[in-house]
Amino acid sequence: MLPTEVFSSFRRSAKAELRWKSTRENPLLPNRQTLALTGIALGVLVLAVQCCQYLVLGAYFDHIEGNVLISGWQYVHGTPLYQIEVGAPRFSTYYGPLAYLAQVPALLLLGGNVVTSKLTSILALLATVVLMARYFLGHAAGADGWHGIFFLIGALLLFTPVSFWVRPDPIETLIVAAAVVATASRRRPLWIGICLGATANLKAHAGFYFLPILVDLWWTGSWRALLIAAGTSIVAFMLPFLAPGISLHDYLAGLVQQVGGRPQTSSQLPCILITVLLLLLPLAIPLATRHQPRRTTVYAGATIATAALLFYPATFPGAGAYHFLPLVPVLADVRHRLKPQGLDAVITPFVILLVGSLAAAETSQMLAAKRGAETVGAEALALARESGLPTVQVGYGDNRPSYEESQLGRTVLALHSYPVLVDAQILMELRQVGIDGSTRWIPYLTGCRVGRWLLPKGETPFATTSYFYDGDQLFSEEFRRAFFDNYHLVKSAVHFDVWECRGPRAAAVDH
Repeated sequence: MLPTEVFSSFRRSAKAELRWKSTRENPLLPNRQTLALTGIALGVLVLAVQCCQYLVLGAYFDHIEGNVLISGWQYVHGTPLYQIEVGAPRFSTYYGPLAYLAQVPALLLLGGNVVTSKLTSILALLATVVLMARYFLGHAAGADGWHGIFFLIGALLLFTPVSFWVRPDPIETLIVAAAVVATASRRRPLWIGICLGATANLKAHAGFYFLPILVDLWWTGSWRALLIAAGTSIVAFMLPFLAPGISLHDYLAGLVQQVGGRPQTSSQLPCILITVLLLLLPLAIPLATRHQPRRTTVYAGATIATAALLFYPATFPGAGAYHFLPLVPVLADVRHRLKPQGLDAVITPFVILLVGSLAAAETSQMLAAKRGAETVGAEALALARESGLPTVQVGYGDNRPSYEESQLGRTVLALHSYPVLVDAQILMELRQVGIDGSTRWIPYLTGCRVGRWLLPKGETPFATTSYFYDGDQLFSEEFRRAFFDNYHLVKSAVHFDVWECRGPRAAAVDH
C-alpha cells in the first residue's frame, strides 16, 4: 500500500472516530433536525391557518390597510398618488409609491374586493419562506439549513398579523430576503442595489435593513461593489417617480412634514425591548460561546447594530416592534452562519415559536371579533348604489368601533368607483405635526359636492377623536357646523344613517 493511501485511510478512520465521539458526548445531537422539523411544521401550520382565516374575513386588522389600497386603486384610475392641498398632503402617508402600486395587480386581475386585496401580502409571506428555505438548504449541510428555516418561521410567527397584513411590511420582508439570497450570486452588487432601491420605495428608513448586507458585500467585494450597489439603488428608487401622477417633490414634502414633526415616545418601549431580546438571543449565544469566522462575526455585529438603529423608527407615535420584521431574513441568515450547536440550536427558536404562538392566539381573537364585518361593506355599497349618485362618502361617528367600520366601508366604496374625499386617519397623522386638516374639506359640504353621507347609525356625526394618539377632536367645529347646515337625515339602515344634501343632488366631484 502506498504511503498516500495509508494516510488517506488513517484520516477517514480519524474522522469516523470523531463523529462517533461527538454522538456519544452529545446524545441529543441526532435529534436536533427532528426537533427543528417539528418546530417548522408547527409554525407553518399556525401561519397557514391564520392566513386563511384572514383571507376569508371581510375586514382588515388595521385602520391603515384600507388607505394603502385606496391610494393605489385611485392612482390607476387617474388620481395623483401624492398631492399637496393647502399646505397639507391629500393623503397623509409617508410610504413610498411601491407600497401602493404593489397592491394594484391583484385587484386589476381578480377584481377590487376585500378578499383579493389581501392576496399580495399573503403571497409575499409565502414567497419569503420559500426563497429563504431554498437558500438555506442549498448552502448548508446536514441540519444547519433546517435550523435557519426554524428561526425564520418562528420570527415570522412572532410578528403575526404584521407578517401578512395589507401594509408594506410583508413586501419589505420579501425584498430583504431576496437581497440576502442575492449575496450568493455573481452579480450580487447589482441585485442588492435593485432590492435596496425597491425597499426604499416602500418606506424611507428601509435602508437600515440593508446595512448588514452592505457590510458583508464590502467584505467580499470591496468598495467597488458598494458603489455599484449604490448607483443601482438610486436608479431603482427613482423609476416610479418617472410615472405621471407620482410627484417626488410632493412625496418628499409630505415625508419631511410627517417625520420631522413627530417626537419619539416610550409607550411601546417594553414590547420593543422584549421583541429585540427574543430576536438577538439566538445570535448572542453562539457568538459568545464559540469562535466564529471573522466574516461571520462582522456580519453579526452589523446586524446587532442595525437592530439598535431601528429603535428610532420603532419609537415614533403609532409605530412599534413590527419595524423589526423586515430584518428577520437577515437575522435568520446570521443564525444560519453561526452554526449553533447543542441544545441552543433548538431551544432558542422554540422560545420564539412559543411566544409567537401566544401572539397568534391574540390574532385569532381579533379575527373572531371581526367576523360578520363584511355586512358593513355590503350595506355601504348597497346604499351608495341605490342613491344613483357618484359622490357617496362614508363619514364618522363618535367612537372607535364605528371608526373601524367607517374605514372598512369607505374602502369597499373606493374599490367600487366611489372616490374617497375625507379620511379621519389622515387627520390623526396631521394632528401630530400641528395641522388641522378638516378645514380644507369644508367646501365639499357647503357646495354639496358630496350628495350622500353614510354615517354610523345613531351616533353624533363627525365627533370621532384621535384614538391612536392624543384623543383630541379630529373634525373642527367649523366642519361639523357646515355639515349640519347643509345635510339632513333621510333614513337609517342596519349600520348607517343616511344623510343627504338639502339642496340639489350633487354632481360628480371634480378631481
